Amino acid sequence: MQSWHELHEAKNLKSGEMTHGRAGGEDVLVVNQAGELHAFVNRCGHENAPLDLGTFKSGVLKCPQHNAVFDARTGEVRGPPVMSMPGMDKLPSELIEAMVKLGPVMARIECRPLTPLPVEVTNGLVRVYV
Repeated sequence: MQSWHELHEAKNLKSGEMTHGRAGGEDVLVVNQAGELHAFVNRCGHENAPLDLGTFKSGVLKCPQHNAVFDARTGEVRGPPVMSMPGMDKLPSELIEAMVKLGPVMARIECRPLTPLPVEVTNGLVRVYV
């Protein structure tokens, strides 16, 4: 059953910061975008990586796994996953070959928007509806 849950981790969240915590059994990400709080299920829309391990800059969230980029207000996809990473040229050739074979599979994995959650501040407490 869905209900409002307090998220203590977000109580003193400053503009430009993000945090995460558990609410109603769900891992929730909260961002403060220019003084407005936005909450999402803390999972990338590509392969479910935890977004709190990524970055939050200039109004976008970037996934730590494949650098997919999401709008921090709406959760919409702003940039698809990037399958190459710095330092790939230093990996063993066997690993590179395996990654190349996975390329067609990875290219067909859809990148979906983030799942937004209602968030409110009541009496100084941040609450998320999950």
